[in-house]
Amino acid sequence: MQSITHIWAGWLLGPDRQQRLRVAHSLLALGVYGLFAVCQGLAVALGIMPRASLTWMGFYLGGALLFVALVRSGASHRLARDPSLTLPQTLFGLVAASGAYALAGPLRGAVIAISMLVVLFGASKLTPREGWGTALFGVLSLAGVMAWLAWSDPGRHDPREEGVLFMLSLVTAAAMGVLVARLARLRQRLMLQRSELAEALERIRLLATRDELTGLPNRRAMADALQSAITRQARLSEPVALVMIDLDHFKAINDGHGHRAGDVVLRGFAERAMSTLRAIDVLGRWGGEEFLLLLPDTTLEQALACVERLREQLHTSPFDEVADGLAVRFSAGVTACQGATDVDAAIERADRALYRAKNGGRSRTETA
Repeated sequence: MQSITHIWAGWLLGPDRQQRLRVAHSLLALGVYGLFAVCQGLAVALGIMPRASLTWMGFYLGGALLFVALVRSGASHRLARDPSLTLPQTLFGLVAASGAYALAGPLRGAVIAISMLVVLFGASKLTPREGWGTALFGVLSLAGVMAWLAWSDPGRHDPREEGVLFMLSLVTAAAMGVLVARLARLRQRLMLQRSELAEALERIRLLATRDELTGLPNRRAMADALQSAITRQARLSEPVALVMIDLDHFKAINDGHGHRAGDVVLRGFAERAMSTLRAIDVLGRWGGEEFLLLLPDTTLEQALACVERLREQLHTSPFDEVADGLAVRFSAGVTACQGATDVDAAIERADRALYRAKNGGRSRTETA
């Protein structure tokens, strides 16, 4: 039973969550029109409203159905900036209410409240300016109908009575305009706060997973990347290589040019390295001037070739922003990772190979 209901809801409202909300909003308006049509039909049956008013019933019900169809089909995306068509639906509702006022006879006072309900319908989407504009449009529409009724049939529509009803509609419209404008400003403030919250959460996420200086993944993020690579390795039987990299004589750069220059070198190394790597490769800052390079779908021989490309990139791109012709070199340890149980051991092997490279004269690569 639940699945059948879900299927019908999907067919009626659409698969997309935002689309469902828009269609539901239009269906709510259609439901209100339907209830009003029931009341109008009862008034016609009791002789309070003329049978000719049933034609107007067809107009507003048909219009409401058309809006539902436009929103449900997605055609509203091409017709307006707001796919919900909130402003057109609100203006249509005010026109329908004004026409109903002319036909409602002794019930026309209730139509004023209905026209204000139409303005409230748009409160969830309209801007403050649009809220005031629709309230003004509703008042002017009713005023035009009232003036025409008082002029064309003063016997049934006393101008004094219509004047009092107009003042009532004016006060109600002003109150509704204030309410809709306040709601619109509140909605805009909430949207701004939501955007700021999303930005703050993204900054927190980056602080938790990214090295602040280089923008590279930190140790925590590298652990997640390693887990993903090992999972892929188990599924596809692909080789995975790890490279531990340490910048040579980095302390001399700090001592000779200052720690700010050291920061420039670390950022510059990260940028130069990323320009030589593939999209699936992951370079993370492991600590200080040490970096861990994860190379999925890479054999040991291919990893060595990758390290040499990186070495050549640094050779041809001196850090002139620190000192003219400043060349930065590095030592590296390369190993293959054999699976989930080998991750920690593989990092240890790469680290030991790195220190063999440093002890062997630096600016070289050792394998393990």
